[in-house]
Amino acid sequence: KTTSKGEMGTVALSYAFRLIAQYDPRRVANGDRGGRAYRAVTGGRIEGAVLSGTVYPDSGGDYGVVGPDGVERLNARFMIRDDKGEWIYVSHVGYRRPDGYHRVQAYFDADAGGPYAWLNDAAMLAHVEEAADGQGATFTYYQAI
Repeated sequence: KTTSKGEMGTVALSYAFRLIAQYDPRRVANGDRGGRAYRAVTGGRIEGAVLSGTVYPDSGGDYGVVGPDGVERLNARFMIRDDKGEWIYVSHVGYRRPDGYHRVQAYFDADAGGPYAWLNDAAMLAHVEEAADGQGATFTYYQAI
């Protein structure tokens, strides 16, 4: 949709890649602000036409605060290593509802002179599906174009 000043034209989403992350069991500690949740990342794989590699084990995790409404505000972050050895940091901010609806915005940090430098300025959204056992999640990323 165009703004009144014409600053932004039509925005569309284009499939980018899929990442499957594996996690340790989720831990929750209850505090004054809600349940503080954490799952350490234990590995995974990223696949797509523009990027393929592994989710580096023990490089981060899935952090969240579960509010009284049952919605968890998320901050998930970890390292990816592509199949040629390039490192990429990814951070996700979003939410997970009790009904399973789970969306995040992703921020990438890649070597400015490397093949994935374009990710540093990419606007990415992801739909996330949790594994039935709670020890994994599939992130399907879409780039705003």
